[in-house]
Amino acid sequence: MKRLRKKLTDFYKRHSRGIVLTIVLVLSGWFIINGLMQMPTINKNREQTAEVEQKIKEEKDRQAEIDDLTTKVNTDEYIERIASEKLGLVKSNSTIFYDVSEEK
Repeated sequence: MKRLRKKLTDFYKRHSRGIVLTIVLVLSGWFIINGLMQMPTINKNREQTAEVEQKIKEEKDRQAEIDDLTTKVNTDEYIERIASEKLGLVKSNSTIFYDVSEEK
């Protein structure tokens, strides 16, 4: 057992740089290969992130439109215009004009 230990320590002393270099090269290769194998997943996640960011932007724009419309709907002018256009209602002191030129 002592003999084997002595041989191993002698071998390590003579080849320590080579052993360390081999370990470093193997680990470096493993990290590179592992990183390259994850590239499709990384690219897919980037695409998904871009899609989600686009959806967020669209929803923020939509929310801004809704806020503007909400502000606009609560005004008297808008209520009067809708009552006039959709329901045919007019104010009591309004003057009404009829276009009779198209009638025969």
